[in-house]
Amino acid sequence: MAEEKKSSVRGRLKRIVATTAPALAEALGGPLAGKAIGKISRAIFGRDDADESAIEEALKSASPEQILALKRAEAEFATAMRNAEVEEERIAAGDRASARARQTALDDRTPAALGGLIVAGFFLVLAVMVARRLPEGAETEFSIMLGALATMTAAVVNYYFGSSAGSREKTRMLVDGGEEQARK
Repeated sequence: MAEEKKSSVRGRLKRIVATTAPALAEALGGPLAGKAIGKISRAIFGRDDADESAIEEALKSASPEQILALKRAEAEFATAMRNAEVEEERIAAGDRASARARQTALDDRTPAALGGLIVAGFFLVLAVMVARRLPEGAETEFSIMLGALATMTAAVVNYYFGSSAGSREKTRMLVDGGEEQARK
């Protein structure tokens, strides 16, 4: 019962906030609801811990200054979300660079072997599906396997021939250029 009441209050709060700060309102419906409520609370009351019902009541008769503060809170929230996305991509790029550096340093053939197996598996499953009549009831399993292999094949091809290959080539050129500079 308490959960239904909280959901009802949050739904009303979301509708009220949506007119002024749509990004914060959208966050109220997801995993960042607590952060969004804290931002709204700070904008309206100057503290993070206001009750959702109190926020709802305050927003019904919000002053122009409170509305402006809510819009500022939304802008700060959007900036924080963009910064988090940039940091997430920076971490992922560092992870990929580290894996490539390891492969280069160790002259590791494992990624190439796995890539070859994945591509061969994709075309083998595709050939079986095209050339043979599949057993009754096996179409779903083969389709799932083909879809998974297609996704993996796309990743392999992108790694060796797509933007990843360009990045790898640039890294190799930088390393080779650095060695040339050291010899001079």
